[in-house]
Amino acid sequence: MSVLRFWPVGALAGVRYLAEGLMNRNWQVTTSTGVFFVKQFLDIDRAQIGFQQEVTSRLAASGLPVPAAMATADGARLVCTTQGRFAVYPWITGRHRTGLELTEGQCGELGELLGRVHQALGDLLPPAQGVAWKPAADPTSAQELIETLLRRLPPPRSRDAFDELAARALVERRTMLVELADRQPPAGRPRAGGHLHGDFHALNLLYDDAGTVVAILDWDRLSTGPLAAEVVRAATLLFGFGDERGLDLDRAGRFVAGYRQVFPLPVEDLAEAVWRLWWERLHDFWMLEWRYLRGDQSCDHLFPGAAALVVWWTQNYEQVLTALARG
Repeated sequence: MSVLRFWPVGALAGVRYLAEGLMNRNWQVTTSTGVFFVKQFLDIDRAQIGFQQEVTSRLAASGLPVPAAMATADGARLVCTTQGRFAVYPWITGRHRTGLELTEGQCGELGELLGRVHQALGDLLPPAQGVAWKPAADPTSAQELIETLLRRLPPPRSRDAFDELAARALVERRTMLVELADRQPPAGRPRAGGHLHGDFHALNLLYDDAGTVVAILDWDRLSTGPLAAEVVRAATLLFGFGDERGLDLDRAGRFVAGYRQVFPLPVEDLAEAVWRLWWERLHDFWMLEWRYLRGDQSCDHLFPGAAALVVWWTQNYEQVLTALARG
């Protein structure tokens, strides 16, 4: 790994590629002075990386568990070579935990942590301007995509178990879109907008043995938007069973309550975020698009749980709303 020569990290002793990342390339590197995390940025530009590194350095200095990029011998935090764009971070010892592994108290603490992140971003950065809800998905476009995906499925006799699941889910969703068409959210603005982590979920969190978060990872989606949208999205990603049981609403509710102890979001924003995210998931087929339109099966494992959640959420909409927005 020749790019390491730019950082004062000592002689290279070992390299291990980390296959977990989908959007970047990452390595654990051992040298004569310690263990480090090397990241190659693939999907954001140099200006975005620079902004991200400045923000994360300031968040780390404020005491939040946010890794800060290390400086090279020349003081730079990003090195661009013919091989790509690279940054180096101290290696942080910890492990990922699913939200279902957390106690109810830890769920509340995690919500408080996200609240502190939003609070710190608001203190460190200029006010977010012109924040609006994401435009609602268009049912007509979704129906057209369903028909395209159905045509791309293999013939019935050639289908594997995933193909069969996809076919059933697409037909089911086609019916649901017709039945639920009158529930489309309108355009609008939230009461509380701000700066967001952008991808707050279990694979971007590291915990120590006591269950305390020691690192919030992957700030590549740092952006602005409705604060409630990030809270509700995080709750659904963290506390999903991944099957027909849907969400653990007790844990998800503790998470949102913990957040609101730090950052008292209006319940109206939370209720609207629940509505809008449900509508988005109802119309979302990105995993099938990857498989059948791009030939990329790397996210197939996410589809069964995602498909089951849409059905469960639709059937239990009021319970989800109560847990995440009404407390």
